[in-house]
Amino acid sequence: MNQELESLMNRYMDGAISLKEAAELNTRLRADAQARRSFAEMLNLDSTIAAAAAGWRPEAMSCLPESRRPTKTVVLPFVLHWLAAAAAILLGMGVFWWSHRGVEIEVVQNFDAAPADWAAGRKMRVEHVTIVRGSLQLRLSSGVKMDVTAPAEMRLLDPMHVRVLYGRVTADVGEHGKGFVIETPQTKVVDLGTRFGVDASNAAHTDVVVFEGQVELYEKGVSERVALLNKGEGLRVGSHRRASRIVSVTGPDELNAWSAQSHPAKSAVITAVTDSMVTNDEGAKKWPSLRNFYRIVPAGLRDGALAFADEIDQWQAVPPSLAGADLVRTFAVDGFNWWMQMSVIIQQPAEVFVFVDMRNEVPAWLSQNFTNTGEKITLNRISHQAPQRVADRFEFAVWKKTVTQPGEVKLGAPYPNPPADKKSFQPNRMFGVAAKTLP
Repeated sequence: MNQELESLMNRYMDGAISLKEAAELNTRLRADAQARRSFAEMLNLDSTIAAAAAGWRPEAMSCLPESRRPTKTVVLPFVLHWLAAAAAILLGMGVFWWSHRGVEIEVVQNFDAAPADWAAGRKMRVEHVTIVRGSLQLRLSSGVKMDVTAPAEMRLLDPMHVRVLYGRVTADVGEHGKGFVIETPQTKVVDLGTRFGVDASNAAHTDVVVFEGQVELYEKGVSERVALLNKGEGLRVGSHRRASRIVSVTGPDELNAWSAQSHPAKSAVITAVTDSMVTNDEGAKKWPSLRNFYRIVPAGLRDGALAFADEIDQWQAVPPSLAGADLVRTFAVDGFNWWMQMSVIIQQPAEVFVFVDMRNEVPAWLSQNFTNTGEKITLNRISHQAPQRVADRFEFAVWKKTVTQPGEVKLGAPYPNPPADKKSFQPNRMFGVAAKTLP
């Protein structure tokens, strides 16, 4: 479909079309049967068709929010005539469902989101979801599960399409939810079978992060894809296709607790992670990890904890002295990296730990600034093809640095120089990072 025509359709749906644009859309629809069919599908998901079928009766309009009540000044004459016929056909086929507006949902869990309307276990049909405190876990009739954290407002267009006006939402699409769409003021995210989150709490941008699988990002009203994001990748999307890397995300794995807004809990030790990798377009094409984000998990170090943001390897045999430390999931892909500089930001006095692969020489930055504790931690390498089986086990030495003031702790690369003999060289697995408050 022509991008200009698609943009006109979207502006009509959003109620932002001008008289001139409405006239142009009317003319184009008359001349393009395929466009008319596409427009019908769009209208079947919007309150406009309900208004058209009701013949603009005031009582029919009263059920619509003020912002969604169409005005005769921008209604397409041809479209009104054609919609009436389309509505009659749909009614005859039994699929014209606007008499039962909204989407069927089930409230799975309510975490202090107040009103009894959101009681766990309740099933209902809703069009809008607005919460001012707490969080909700909802299951749509499509099987998609969503965690919504207040303050948040969103509109359920259909079981596979949600418009987030404000707030943070994490979607787990399940087996049958491929193609699920979340729109925000800046972008449209199309799921390709995954678990992902969007945060539209800031009016200037939307944060999109992928925890499993893949998603596609599109600019609002444009069919051209802006980006394809994989597991462990994220982008901050602004207006006019402006997008930047999200460098670190904080929060535990459960529920909708993640944040890329740099507002960590007071009890957190590590508040952010930065590195020296460039983020321009040329660099991003050369180094795919430039879209990866470090995952900071407060008190997350334990046996079985994921070691990397981009793999499923696990830490095991965690020494008691390290249990419960804040954990940074680094990128496994950076095990091949001999030029990157990395830093962790801490907000209180702490012991900062680095776990380093023992198969190769210890980097100079580590031996000069950290102390070898003599303790070890095990990395279990897990195969994606057989996640129930441990493919390899590697011992990592635990190094420590005591930091008495909040601030930046600079780290380096897994090894200092490119290997002379790349055939026999066994690259280190990327190091791990953790921190714990001073005893």
